[in-house]
Amino acid sequence: MPYPTRFRRLLTLGAVTALAVGLLPACSSGGGGTSASSTPPATTPAADPATEAAATEAADPATEPADEAAADIVIKNATVQTMVSETDTAEAVAILGDTIVYVGDAAGVAAFEGPNTQVIDLGGGMLSPGFMDGHIHVPSNWLDRLFGISLEGIYTEAEYLDAIGTFVEANPDLPVYVGAPFMLNAWQLEDGSNPGPNKAGLDQITTDKPIIIYDVAHHSIWTNSKGLELGGVTRDTPVPAGAAIAKDENGEPTGYLTDAAATLVTGAIDLSYSADQQREAMIAFQEEANSMGITGITNIVGALGGESNNTDVYAGLDAGGELTLRLRIANTFSPGATAEEAIEVVRATQANDSDMVRGGTVKLFYDGVTESGTAVMTEPYLEAAGMGADWYGEPVWPVEEFDALVTALDAAGIQVHVHAIGDGAVQATLDAYAGAQAANGERDARHTITHVCAILADDIERMAELKVVAALQFLWMYADPLYELEAAFIGPERALAMYPTKVMAETGVVISGASDAPVTPYNPLEEIEVGVTRNSPYAGEEDTDMYRAADQALSAYQMLQAYTTNVAYENFMDDLVGTIEVGKKADLVALDQNILTIDPKLISDTKVLYTISNGRVVYTG
Repeated sequence: MPYPTRFRRLLTLGAVTALAVGLLPACSSGGGGTSASSTPPATTPAADPATEAAATEAADPATEPADEAAADIVIKNATVQTMVSETDTAEAVAILGDTIVYVGDAAGVAAFEGPNTQVIDLGGGMLSPGFMDGHIHVPSNWLDRLFGISLEGIYTEAEYLDAIGTFVEANPDLPVYVGAPFMLNAWQLEDGSNPGPNKAGLDQITTDKPIIIYDVAHHSIWTNSKGLELGGVTRDTPVPAGAAIAKDENGEPTGYLTDAAATLVTGAIDLSYSADQQREAMIAFQEEANSMGITGITNIVGALGGESNNTDVYAGLDAGGELTLRLRIANTFSPGATAEEAIEVVRATQANDSDMVRGGTVKLFYDGVTESGTAVMTEPYLEAAGMGADWYGEPVWPVEEFDALVTALDAAGIQVHVHAIGDGAVQATLDAYAGAQAANGERDARHTITHVCAILADDIERMAELKVVAALQFLWMYADPLYELEAAFIGPERALAMYPTKVMAETGVVISGASDAPVTPYNPLEEIEVGVTRNSPYAGEEDTDMYRAADQALSAYQMLQAYTTNVAYENFMDDLVGTIEVGKKADLVALDQNILTIDPKLISDTKVLYTISNGRVVYTG
């Protein structure tokens, strides 16, 4: 809508004065054709109070003439953490349509209140940019909850088999049974080895139809004999690079397959969900995400079962005004895919680009996961991993093919987002990014590595120099059951040395917060707490010693940056969101307490009072 005189003038004054003090970045062309700041966000930018005071005085709305128009929403009596800098705060915000039109003190916002303005008094609560998730698989576990086998909240083989059997009995007409997640811990032996799940239990449920159950990391599957049959997996099947096919003492596949071996089965069976099912799951997911204060995500599509056809769903929700999450879509490709194929898919995704949905990113796997012995390491796994002596893991892609693809995608202006868990995988991915830059020249690429569980000191420096974003999962950074699996495979010392986030931040690496849901939950307040404490955020555990490298903890402000400003930067959406400034889109979260000043153990107990997406109140707590 056109802005009335007051708002046009305020928008102009606000932008000019913000530029004068360095609060709004100059814009340049970013990846995927968007306009965003090419400068990585600083970890804790300093503010000049004198200059900011002068800017506030210059833009004082009290000096503006009265106007009959009013804001749609006014939020006041709040600590407004703008995320422009740690010291840049305000008391009130006004929103017109989908845009922030005022950020300032309580006296000034009164001019924006009209008879139809929704006035939200936070009673001293906190207002922040909406939370964002820099690596997530949407609609996450909602497909399993609504249409498949959900194993959430159970952890033993007996419980798994009981839940699977109950579902199969209740749904006799389904052609295939799909669910998640199982935890490999259920089969951990005292000697540190882990044979994984076995098809025998599933065969007792049915041998007529395939059963496919994903592990918590969605890198492995547990399948029955029918699944192995349809996938053509036998004792003689070659093991794909970077994968594993578990076998019994007779050399027969047990039904536990990892990474590319798992796709032998999943690729042979139609696991897709209908557009209507995708839409229903997406609506349920975004309602839950909004209740947690989430307003934006980096959505990885095409990597897990049922994800292949959902980009049209997002476009439909966007066109109908029903989308309440701002998405950057990353299309996933596996070995064998060509650059031409990947570029074609990305361009098709970008055909639906809007302020709410944007493409322009390709997701690639370099390695697997530590707990299955498929992450690529620079030091060998323990023999307890069951992969023999001197096992370092194998890359998913042939290295030359991977490097060539990254260079070609970079030349096409496409952002590359790589899964790399082991320090060997991180090193090789940085080699590929450096090679692309050498071949194509430096640009505002914002290439990303997600997970970065292990990284060498020299590669932290390289990551900063290459301006590569680290999309990290903070719920992995305390001593939970997944840590126990990692320690069993590489030893406690190496497992505890993972996730050196403080060193990364101090070196200048841009860290974006991410959940990797459905692998782990997507509650940003829990993730922020773990980043600050490096301990469990959960009742009954947060007062116990589940610490993991506590010396690598970040500040609460750095963690809030990770889940707001830095994801906006990663997604080339920092021209739209990520800070609370005049002229930016109104993606906001209101909290009942200031998470930057409270005891860090209370961060996860904070309540979301309101979530605002694109100027609309989409959740009220």
